[in-house]
Amino acid sequence: MLPLLFCLASSSAFAASPTPVFVSSFQPRNEESRELAALIEAFVAEKLEDRRELRVLRVEDSPGFEDYSARVYMDSCPPGDIVGCTFVVGGRASAGWAVTGSVQSLLKGTRVDVDIVDITGARVAVSFRSELESGRDEAFAEGVARVLVAAIAGEVGAEKDIRRKDGEESEEEVAPDKEAVAAELSALQKELGEFTTTIRRSNVSLGKPKLTEADIAEKSTEEGSKPWERLGMSAGDYLRYRNSGMDLPTWRDRSEGRRFQLIVRASGGYINGPVDTEYYGRYAVQGLQTVDAYSAQSVASGSNGTGALEVAFGVHPLVDVGVRVGVAGGAFRYLISQESTDELDDGKVPESIDAQQTNLIVGPRATVALLPTSTIRPIFGFGAYWMRGSGIADHILPPDELARFPAQATWHLEAFGGAEVRINDVLDFQAAVPVSFLLDDGETQEERYSPVPSLEGIEPLPSPTAIGVAVTVGLQVRLFGSKPQEASTLDETDEP
Repeated sequence: MLPLLFCLASSSAFAASPTPVFVSSFQPRNEESRELAALIEAFVAEKLEDRRELRVLRVEDSPGFEDYSARVYMDSCPPGDIVGCTFVVGGRASAGWAVTGSVQSLLKGTRVDVDIVDITGARVAVSFRSELESGRDEAFAEGVARVLVAAIAGEVGAEKDIRRKDGEESEEEVAPDKEAVAAELSALQKELGEFTTTIRRSNVSLGKPKLTEADIAEKSTEEGSKPWERLGMSAGDYLRYRNSGMDLPTWRDRSEGRRFQLIVRASGGYINGPVDTEYYGRYAVQGLQTVDAYSAQSVASGSNGTGALEVAFGVHPLVDVGVRVGVAGGAFRYLISQESTDELDDGKVPESIDAQQTNLIVGPRATVALLPTSTIRPIFGFGAYWMRGSGIADHILPPDELARFPAQATWHLEAFGGAEVRINDVLDFQAAVPVSFLLDDGETQEERYSPVPSLEGIEPLPSPTAIGVAVTVGLQVRLFGSKPQEASTLDETDEP
C-alpha cells in the first residue's frame, strides 16, 4: 500500500491537470525475456491508466517517422540505448515523463532495470534494478506505477541542487547524501512490495541515441527515400549531423562553412629561416690611396619573432583565399675593416656588429578547413610570399671605398598545417606550423676595386638555408557568409 505521505503529495501535485506520461518499450536483453518485456510494458501502462492524475501515452500514440512508425523505431533501438530512444519518441509525443527499462531472464527469476525519465528536464530521475519471481509481474507493475507517481511528486529522484552556498553556479557535482540515498532505497523497496531492489543511478542527464555506420548501411537497403536524401545531405553528413547534438538549423548554418565569408586573421609566433642579412666590407690603403676594396651583402638564416594580418574571402565551405601582410624580426650583421699596406699585420681579426632589422612579408594564401560543423577543425593550406629586409645604409653609412647595397628580397613557397577551435559563431582560435621553401635568395651582392691586390683571407658570405619553419597562433574573425537552406515542414518529420 502506498504510504500516506505519497498519497497526499500526489493528490495535491496533480489536482490541476493530468501529467502526460509515455510508457515506452522495455528492451529484452535475451531471447527468453522478449515476451515478458512486452507483458511488463502492458502491465505498467494498465496500472498507470488507473490513475486519474496521469494521462498515459503509448508508443503508438507518438507521431511516426517518414518511412516507419514509432514502434518500429523503438523495436530497432540499439541494445543499451533504450533510454535515449525513449527520450526521442517521448518528446515527439509531447510527454513530460516516461517509463522504460530492460528485462533479462535468469536461471531463477527475472532481472528488470527500470528508468523513470524526466523528459522535460532531459534526465533520468531515478533508475533501479529489481529481481522478481515468476507470476508477480502485475504486482511489480503496480509498484513501478507508484514509484513514477512519487518521482513526479518529487518524493524520490528529485533534481539535485548543485549551487554554492553564496548562490553562484558550481560545475562540480555535489556528492549525494548517504542518508538521503538510503531513504530513497527504503521507499522504493516499500513501493515495489519488498522485491529485491537496488538504486542504480539518479539525476543522470541524457541525450539522443547515437547513430552508427551500421545503422546507415541498414537504412540504405530500405525502400523509399532515405532520411539524408530528404534533408539534402550525403549519408556521411547525415551520420555526423545525427550524432552532433545540434538542431537542424544550427547544423545547416555551420555546414555553410567559409562560403562568402569575410575572414580577418591576426597571428604571431616564432620563425626560423632567411630573416637575417650579412654585410662584409674590407678595404686597404697605401698612404692616402685606396689600393684594394671588397664589399658583399647576402641574406642569411636566423630565428626571430613574426606577426601577420591576413584578409581572406571564402570561395567554398572549406576554402578561403586571401592576402597576408606581416613582419619578421631579424639581425643585420656587418663587418667593416680598414687596413693599411704600410703597417705590419698586428694579428687582430675585425669583429662584426649586430643590429636589428625588420623584414616585410607580403603574399597570397589559401586555407582549407575540414569538418566545418565541428568545434575543432583541422586546417592546411598553401601560399607564396615576398620578403624584404634592409640594406647597409639603413643601419650605417660605410666609407666611400665600400659599396652601399640596397635591401635584398627573397621569394618563398609555403605549406602549412594546424587547427582551428571555435570560440563562438564569429571568433576562432587558430594555431599553425608553416614550412617555407626558398625559391630565390636574391644572390650575394659583391663589388671589388683592386688596382693593387692587397687583401688576403676574404671570406665568402654563407648562403641561407633552403627550408624554413615557423609556429604561429592567433585569432580569426569570420563575418557575413551565405545563408543556409531554411527548414521545411518535411524536415520536421525526420528523425531528430
